[in-house]
Amino acid sequence: MELLLKQKIDLMTENYNELKKAFKWEYSIVKHFVAMNSAVKDKKINVEEIEEIKDYIKKQVGLFSQFRGMNLFILSSLLYLESNYKDFFQDMQKVYEKMRDAGFRNSQYLPLASYTIVKEVSMDKWEVKIQRMENFYSNMKKNHPWLTTADDYVLAAVLATSDLDVEKTSEEMENCYKLLNEKAFGKGNSLQSLSQILALGEEDAENKCSRAVSLYNELKSEKCKLRYDGLASLGVLTLIASDDSHIVEEVKEVYDYIKGKDGYGIFSIEKSHIVMLAISLVADSYIERIQKGLIDITLANSINAIVIAQQQAAIVAACAASAAAASSSSS
Repeated sequence: MELLLKQKIDLMTENYNELKKAFKWEYSIVKHFVAMNSAVKDKKINVEEIEEIKDYIKKQVGLFSQFRGMNLFILSSLLYLESNYKDFFQDMQKVYEKMRDAGFRNSQYLPLASYTIVKEVSMDKWEVKIQRMENFYSNMKKNHPWLTTADDYVLAAVLATSDLDVEKTSEEMENCYKLLNEKAFGKGNSLQSLSQILALGEEDAENKCSRAVSLYNELKSEKCKLRYDGLASLGVLTLIASDDSHIVEEVKEVYDYIKGKDGYGIFSIEKSHIVMLAISLVADSYIERIQKGLIDITLANSINAIVIAQQQAAIVAACAASAAAASSSSS
């Protein structure tokens, strides 16, 4: 294992233990993903700063705002990674209102979509990218009226940040969805998320989908099986892998290392979520090498979108897992 990757895993586990002590009422799975997300940015958790950001957000928004509730901790942890969290949050609110004006409904996922736009898009292009987001979302809704809901806002925003043609990319998404369904996966939200991320890649649909299925099966054979809620992270892995068997070995090595860490045992976190963390960490390592030109792979038009997709795939998975936990605890 690369030393830098090992250091990030060690930092992730330190971060998690800090979060576990300080934020007892937050869902464990969200804390795991926040710890990982900070670690890939080489950032050690500072509890006081995150609390300060939480307080700031609460003062800026109303009691029933979508920036509060389950989102408050996640958004605070994302803003913690920004050099000027106050300005960034003000921009997020402006983009959020522009999204509402464009017809997107009030939803827990819309603040995360606004974060994506502010993070990746200069202010002068906000409206153009929001229109692209609306076009992508409308095409998703047209192809899958029952599947496409507010939880697709985030990946619609990710797609919008790219320079990919909306119509061609929407067709590519649908091709991937059908091929993946024929080859391996049941229809549903998770398959839709996988096809949305694969659409960012420049390889033809048949090859991308075959490789995604192959990676899924190889991970499974290494006892690193992904649940369907982790298929989006499989998409990122597929796009960045130049050698499928080698990248699976790396994920397995990282998975085994994480599993031995305090707070990551069988009673603390599901195996499939450790696999997702391992994939995110390996993907981040590969993306860094691609950006430095150390790995030759054709992603010129979409590497920035893949960077944000890698982060957002993990965050959306954490949101979904915590929502499921909330639902089961209230029933």
